[in-house]
Amino acid sequence: MGLLDRYILRSVATPLTLSLAVAAMLLLIEHMLRLFDFVLAEQGPVDVVWRMLANLVPHYLSLALPLGAFLGVLLAFRNLSMSSELDAMNSSGASIGRLLRPVYALLLLLAAFDFFLVGYIKPYARYEYDKIRFDVTSGAFGIKIPQGEFVDITDDVTIRLGKVDAAAKEATDIFLEMREKKGRRTIITAEKGGISTNPEISRLLLKLSKGRQLFIDNDGERLRTLDFDSFDLEIGLPAIATFRPRGGEADEATFTEIVRLLIAPNARSSPLWLPYRAQFHWTIIHPLTFLTLPILAVAMGVTSRRKASNLKPVLGVAILIVYHELLQEWGLVSAALGQISPYVSMWGLFAAFVTLSVVIYRGSVDQARNARAAESREEETVRVPGAEGDSDPLRRSVV
Repeated sequence: MGLLDRYILRSVATPLTLSLAVAAMLLLIEHMLRLFDFVLAEQGPVDVVWRMLANLVPHYLSLALPLGAFLGVLLAFRNLSMSSELDAMNSSGASIGRLLRPVYALLLLLAAFDFFLVGYIKPYARYEYDKIRFDVTSGAFGIKIPQGEFVDITDDVTIRLGKVDAAAKEATDIFLEMREKKGRRTIITAEKGGISTNPEISRLLLKLSKGRQLFIDNDGERLRTLDFDSFDLEIGLPAIATFRPRGGEADEATFTEIVRLLIAPNARSSPLWLPYRAQFHWTIIHPLTFLTLPILAVAMGVTSRRKASNLKPVLGVAILIVYHELLQEWGLVSAALGQISPYVSMWGLFAAFVTLSVVIYRGSVDQARNARAAESREEETVRVPGAEGDSDPLRRSVV
């Protein structure tokens, strides 16, 4: 790799890394706040938020990687153009196509990583995220008993807690009603008590203090009363629901699993045929987009020093975002529902994006070339007439 190639790569790598880090960080922070609200509302452990965020990293990285690569190339060539380094490189015989060689070498590596990311890492991370979310709502991290509310923890047991200290796992003003099949009831009240579960979350463990037991028959008559200073009680809990197996959603299947289903006999009769086929095309198109990014980025980055446009980078980012939104929200969804063939909704959209990028690239490069030619004509030497009466052209001064 020559000196020029290394210089271009350094110019691209710095804004690419910064753009990728900032974009991924903003996306994660925005979702982290929503996860905190969700986990606290479900009374789950706070450390679950970090596990859920870790499984969201592949998803947001697949969104931020194309944007970071685009901004890296755009800002690099814009800086080269504004500092006249691009003119010097072109004058020395290095065309823009030549300058894009190291860029394409870098983006080919990013495209290969992106294929591995969306085809194999992201499906497992997406499934694990949904599984953790399901466990939080199903009580796999502990039974949820809101304070001040009557909660039926089983068909035969109702409990109410007053003030709850979640950190100490204690509560005050405890009310508990246990019903038998014959109609008899046992009501327990206590000033305070510790509340926990066994490791399997199959039994609720209560350590009650300073309370009373009331035994009531099926006619509502009190049979006897028992006061206690301390009372340990275990209540059986219903079995926790298990999460579905992976692969029920197309974005949870790896690329190999998708291909295996699509080539299987009678695959078209499967209800997963359409979503798996759409996911197959999307997994291929997403990395291929990296091969078009340098064309659009250079078109939006190359500019004239005297007529520098700040609108072109914004327009380029807007085109890229609209393309990805249409591909994800319209092309993929339409193909998964069988409304439109993926060759039209997805590959057609990709072809339109490539065509638009090439057209803009040609127009931008021609415009920049014409602007440089006009600047060079303005800087050409001019002939200044010599002194009056001096007819010798050799003695005229030239500036």
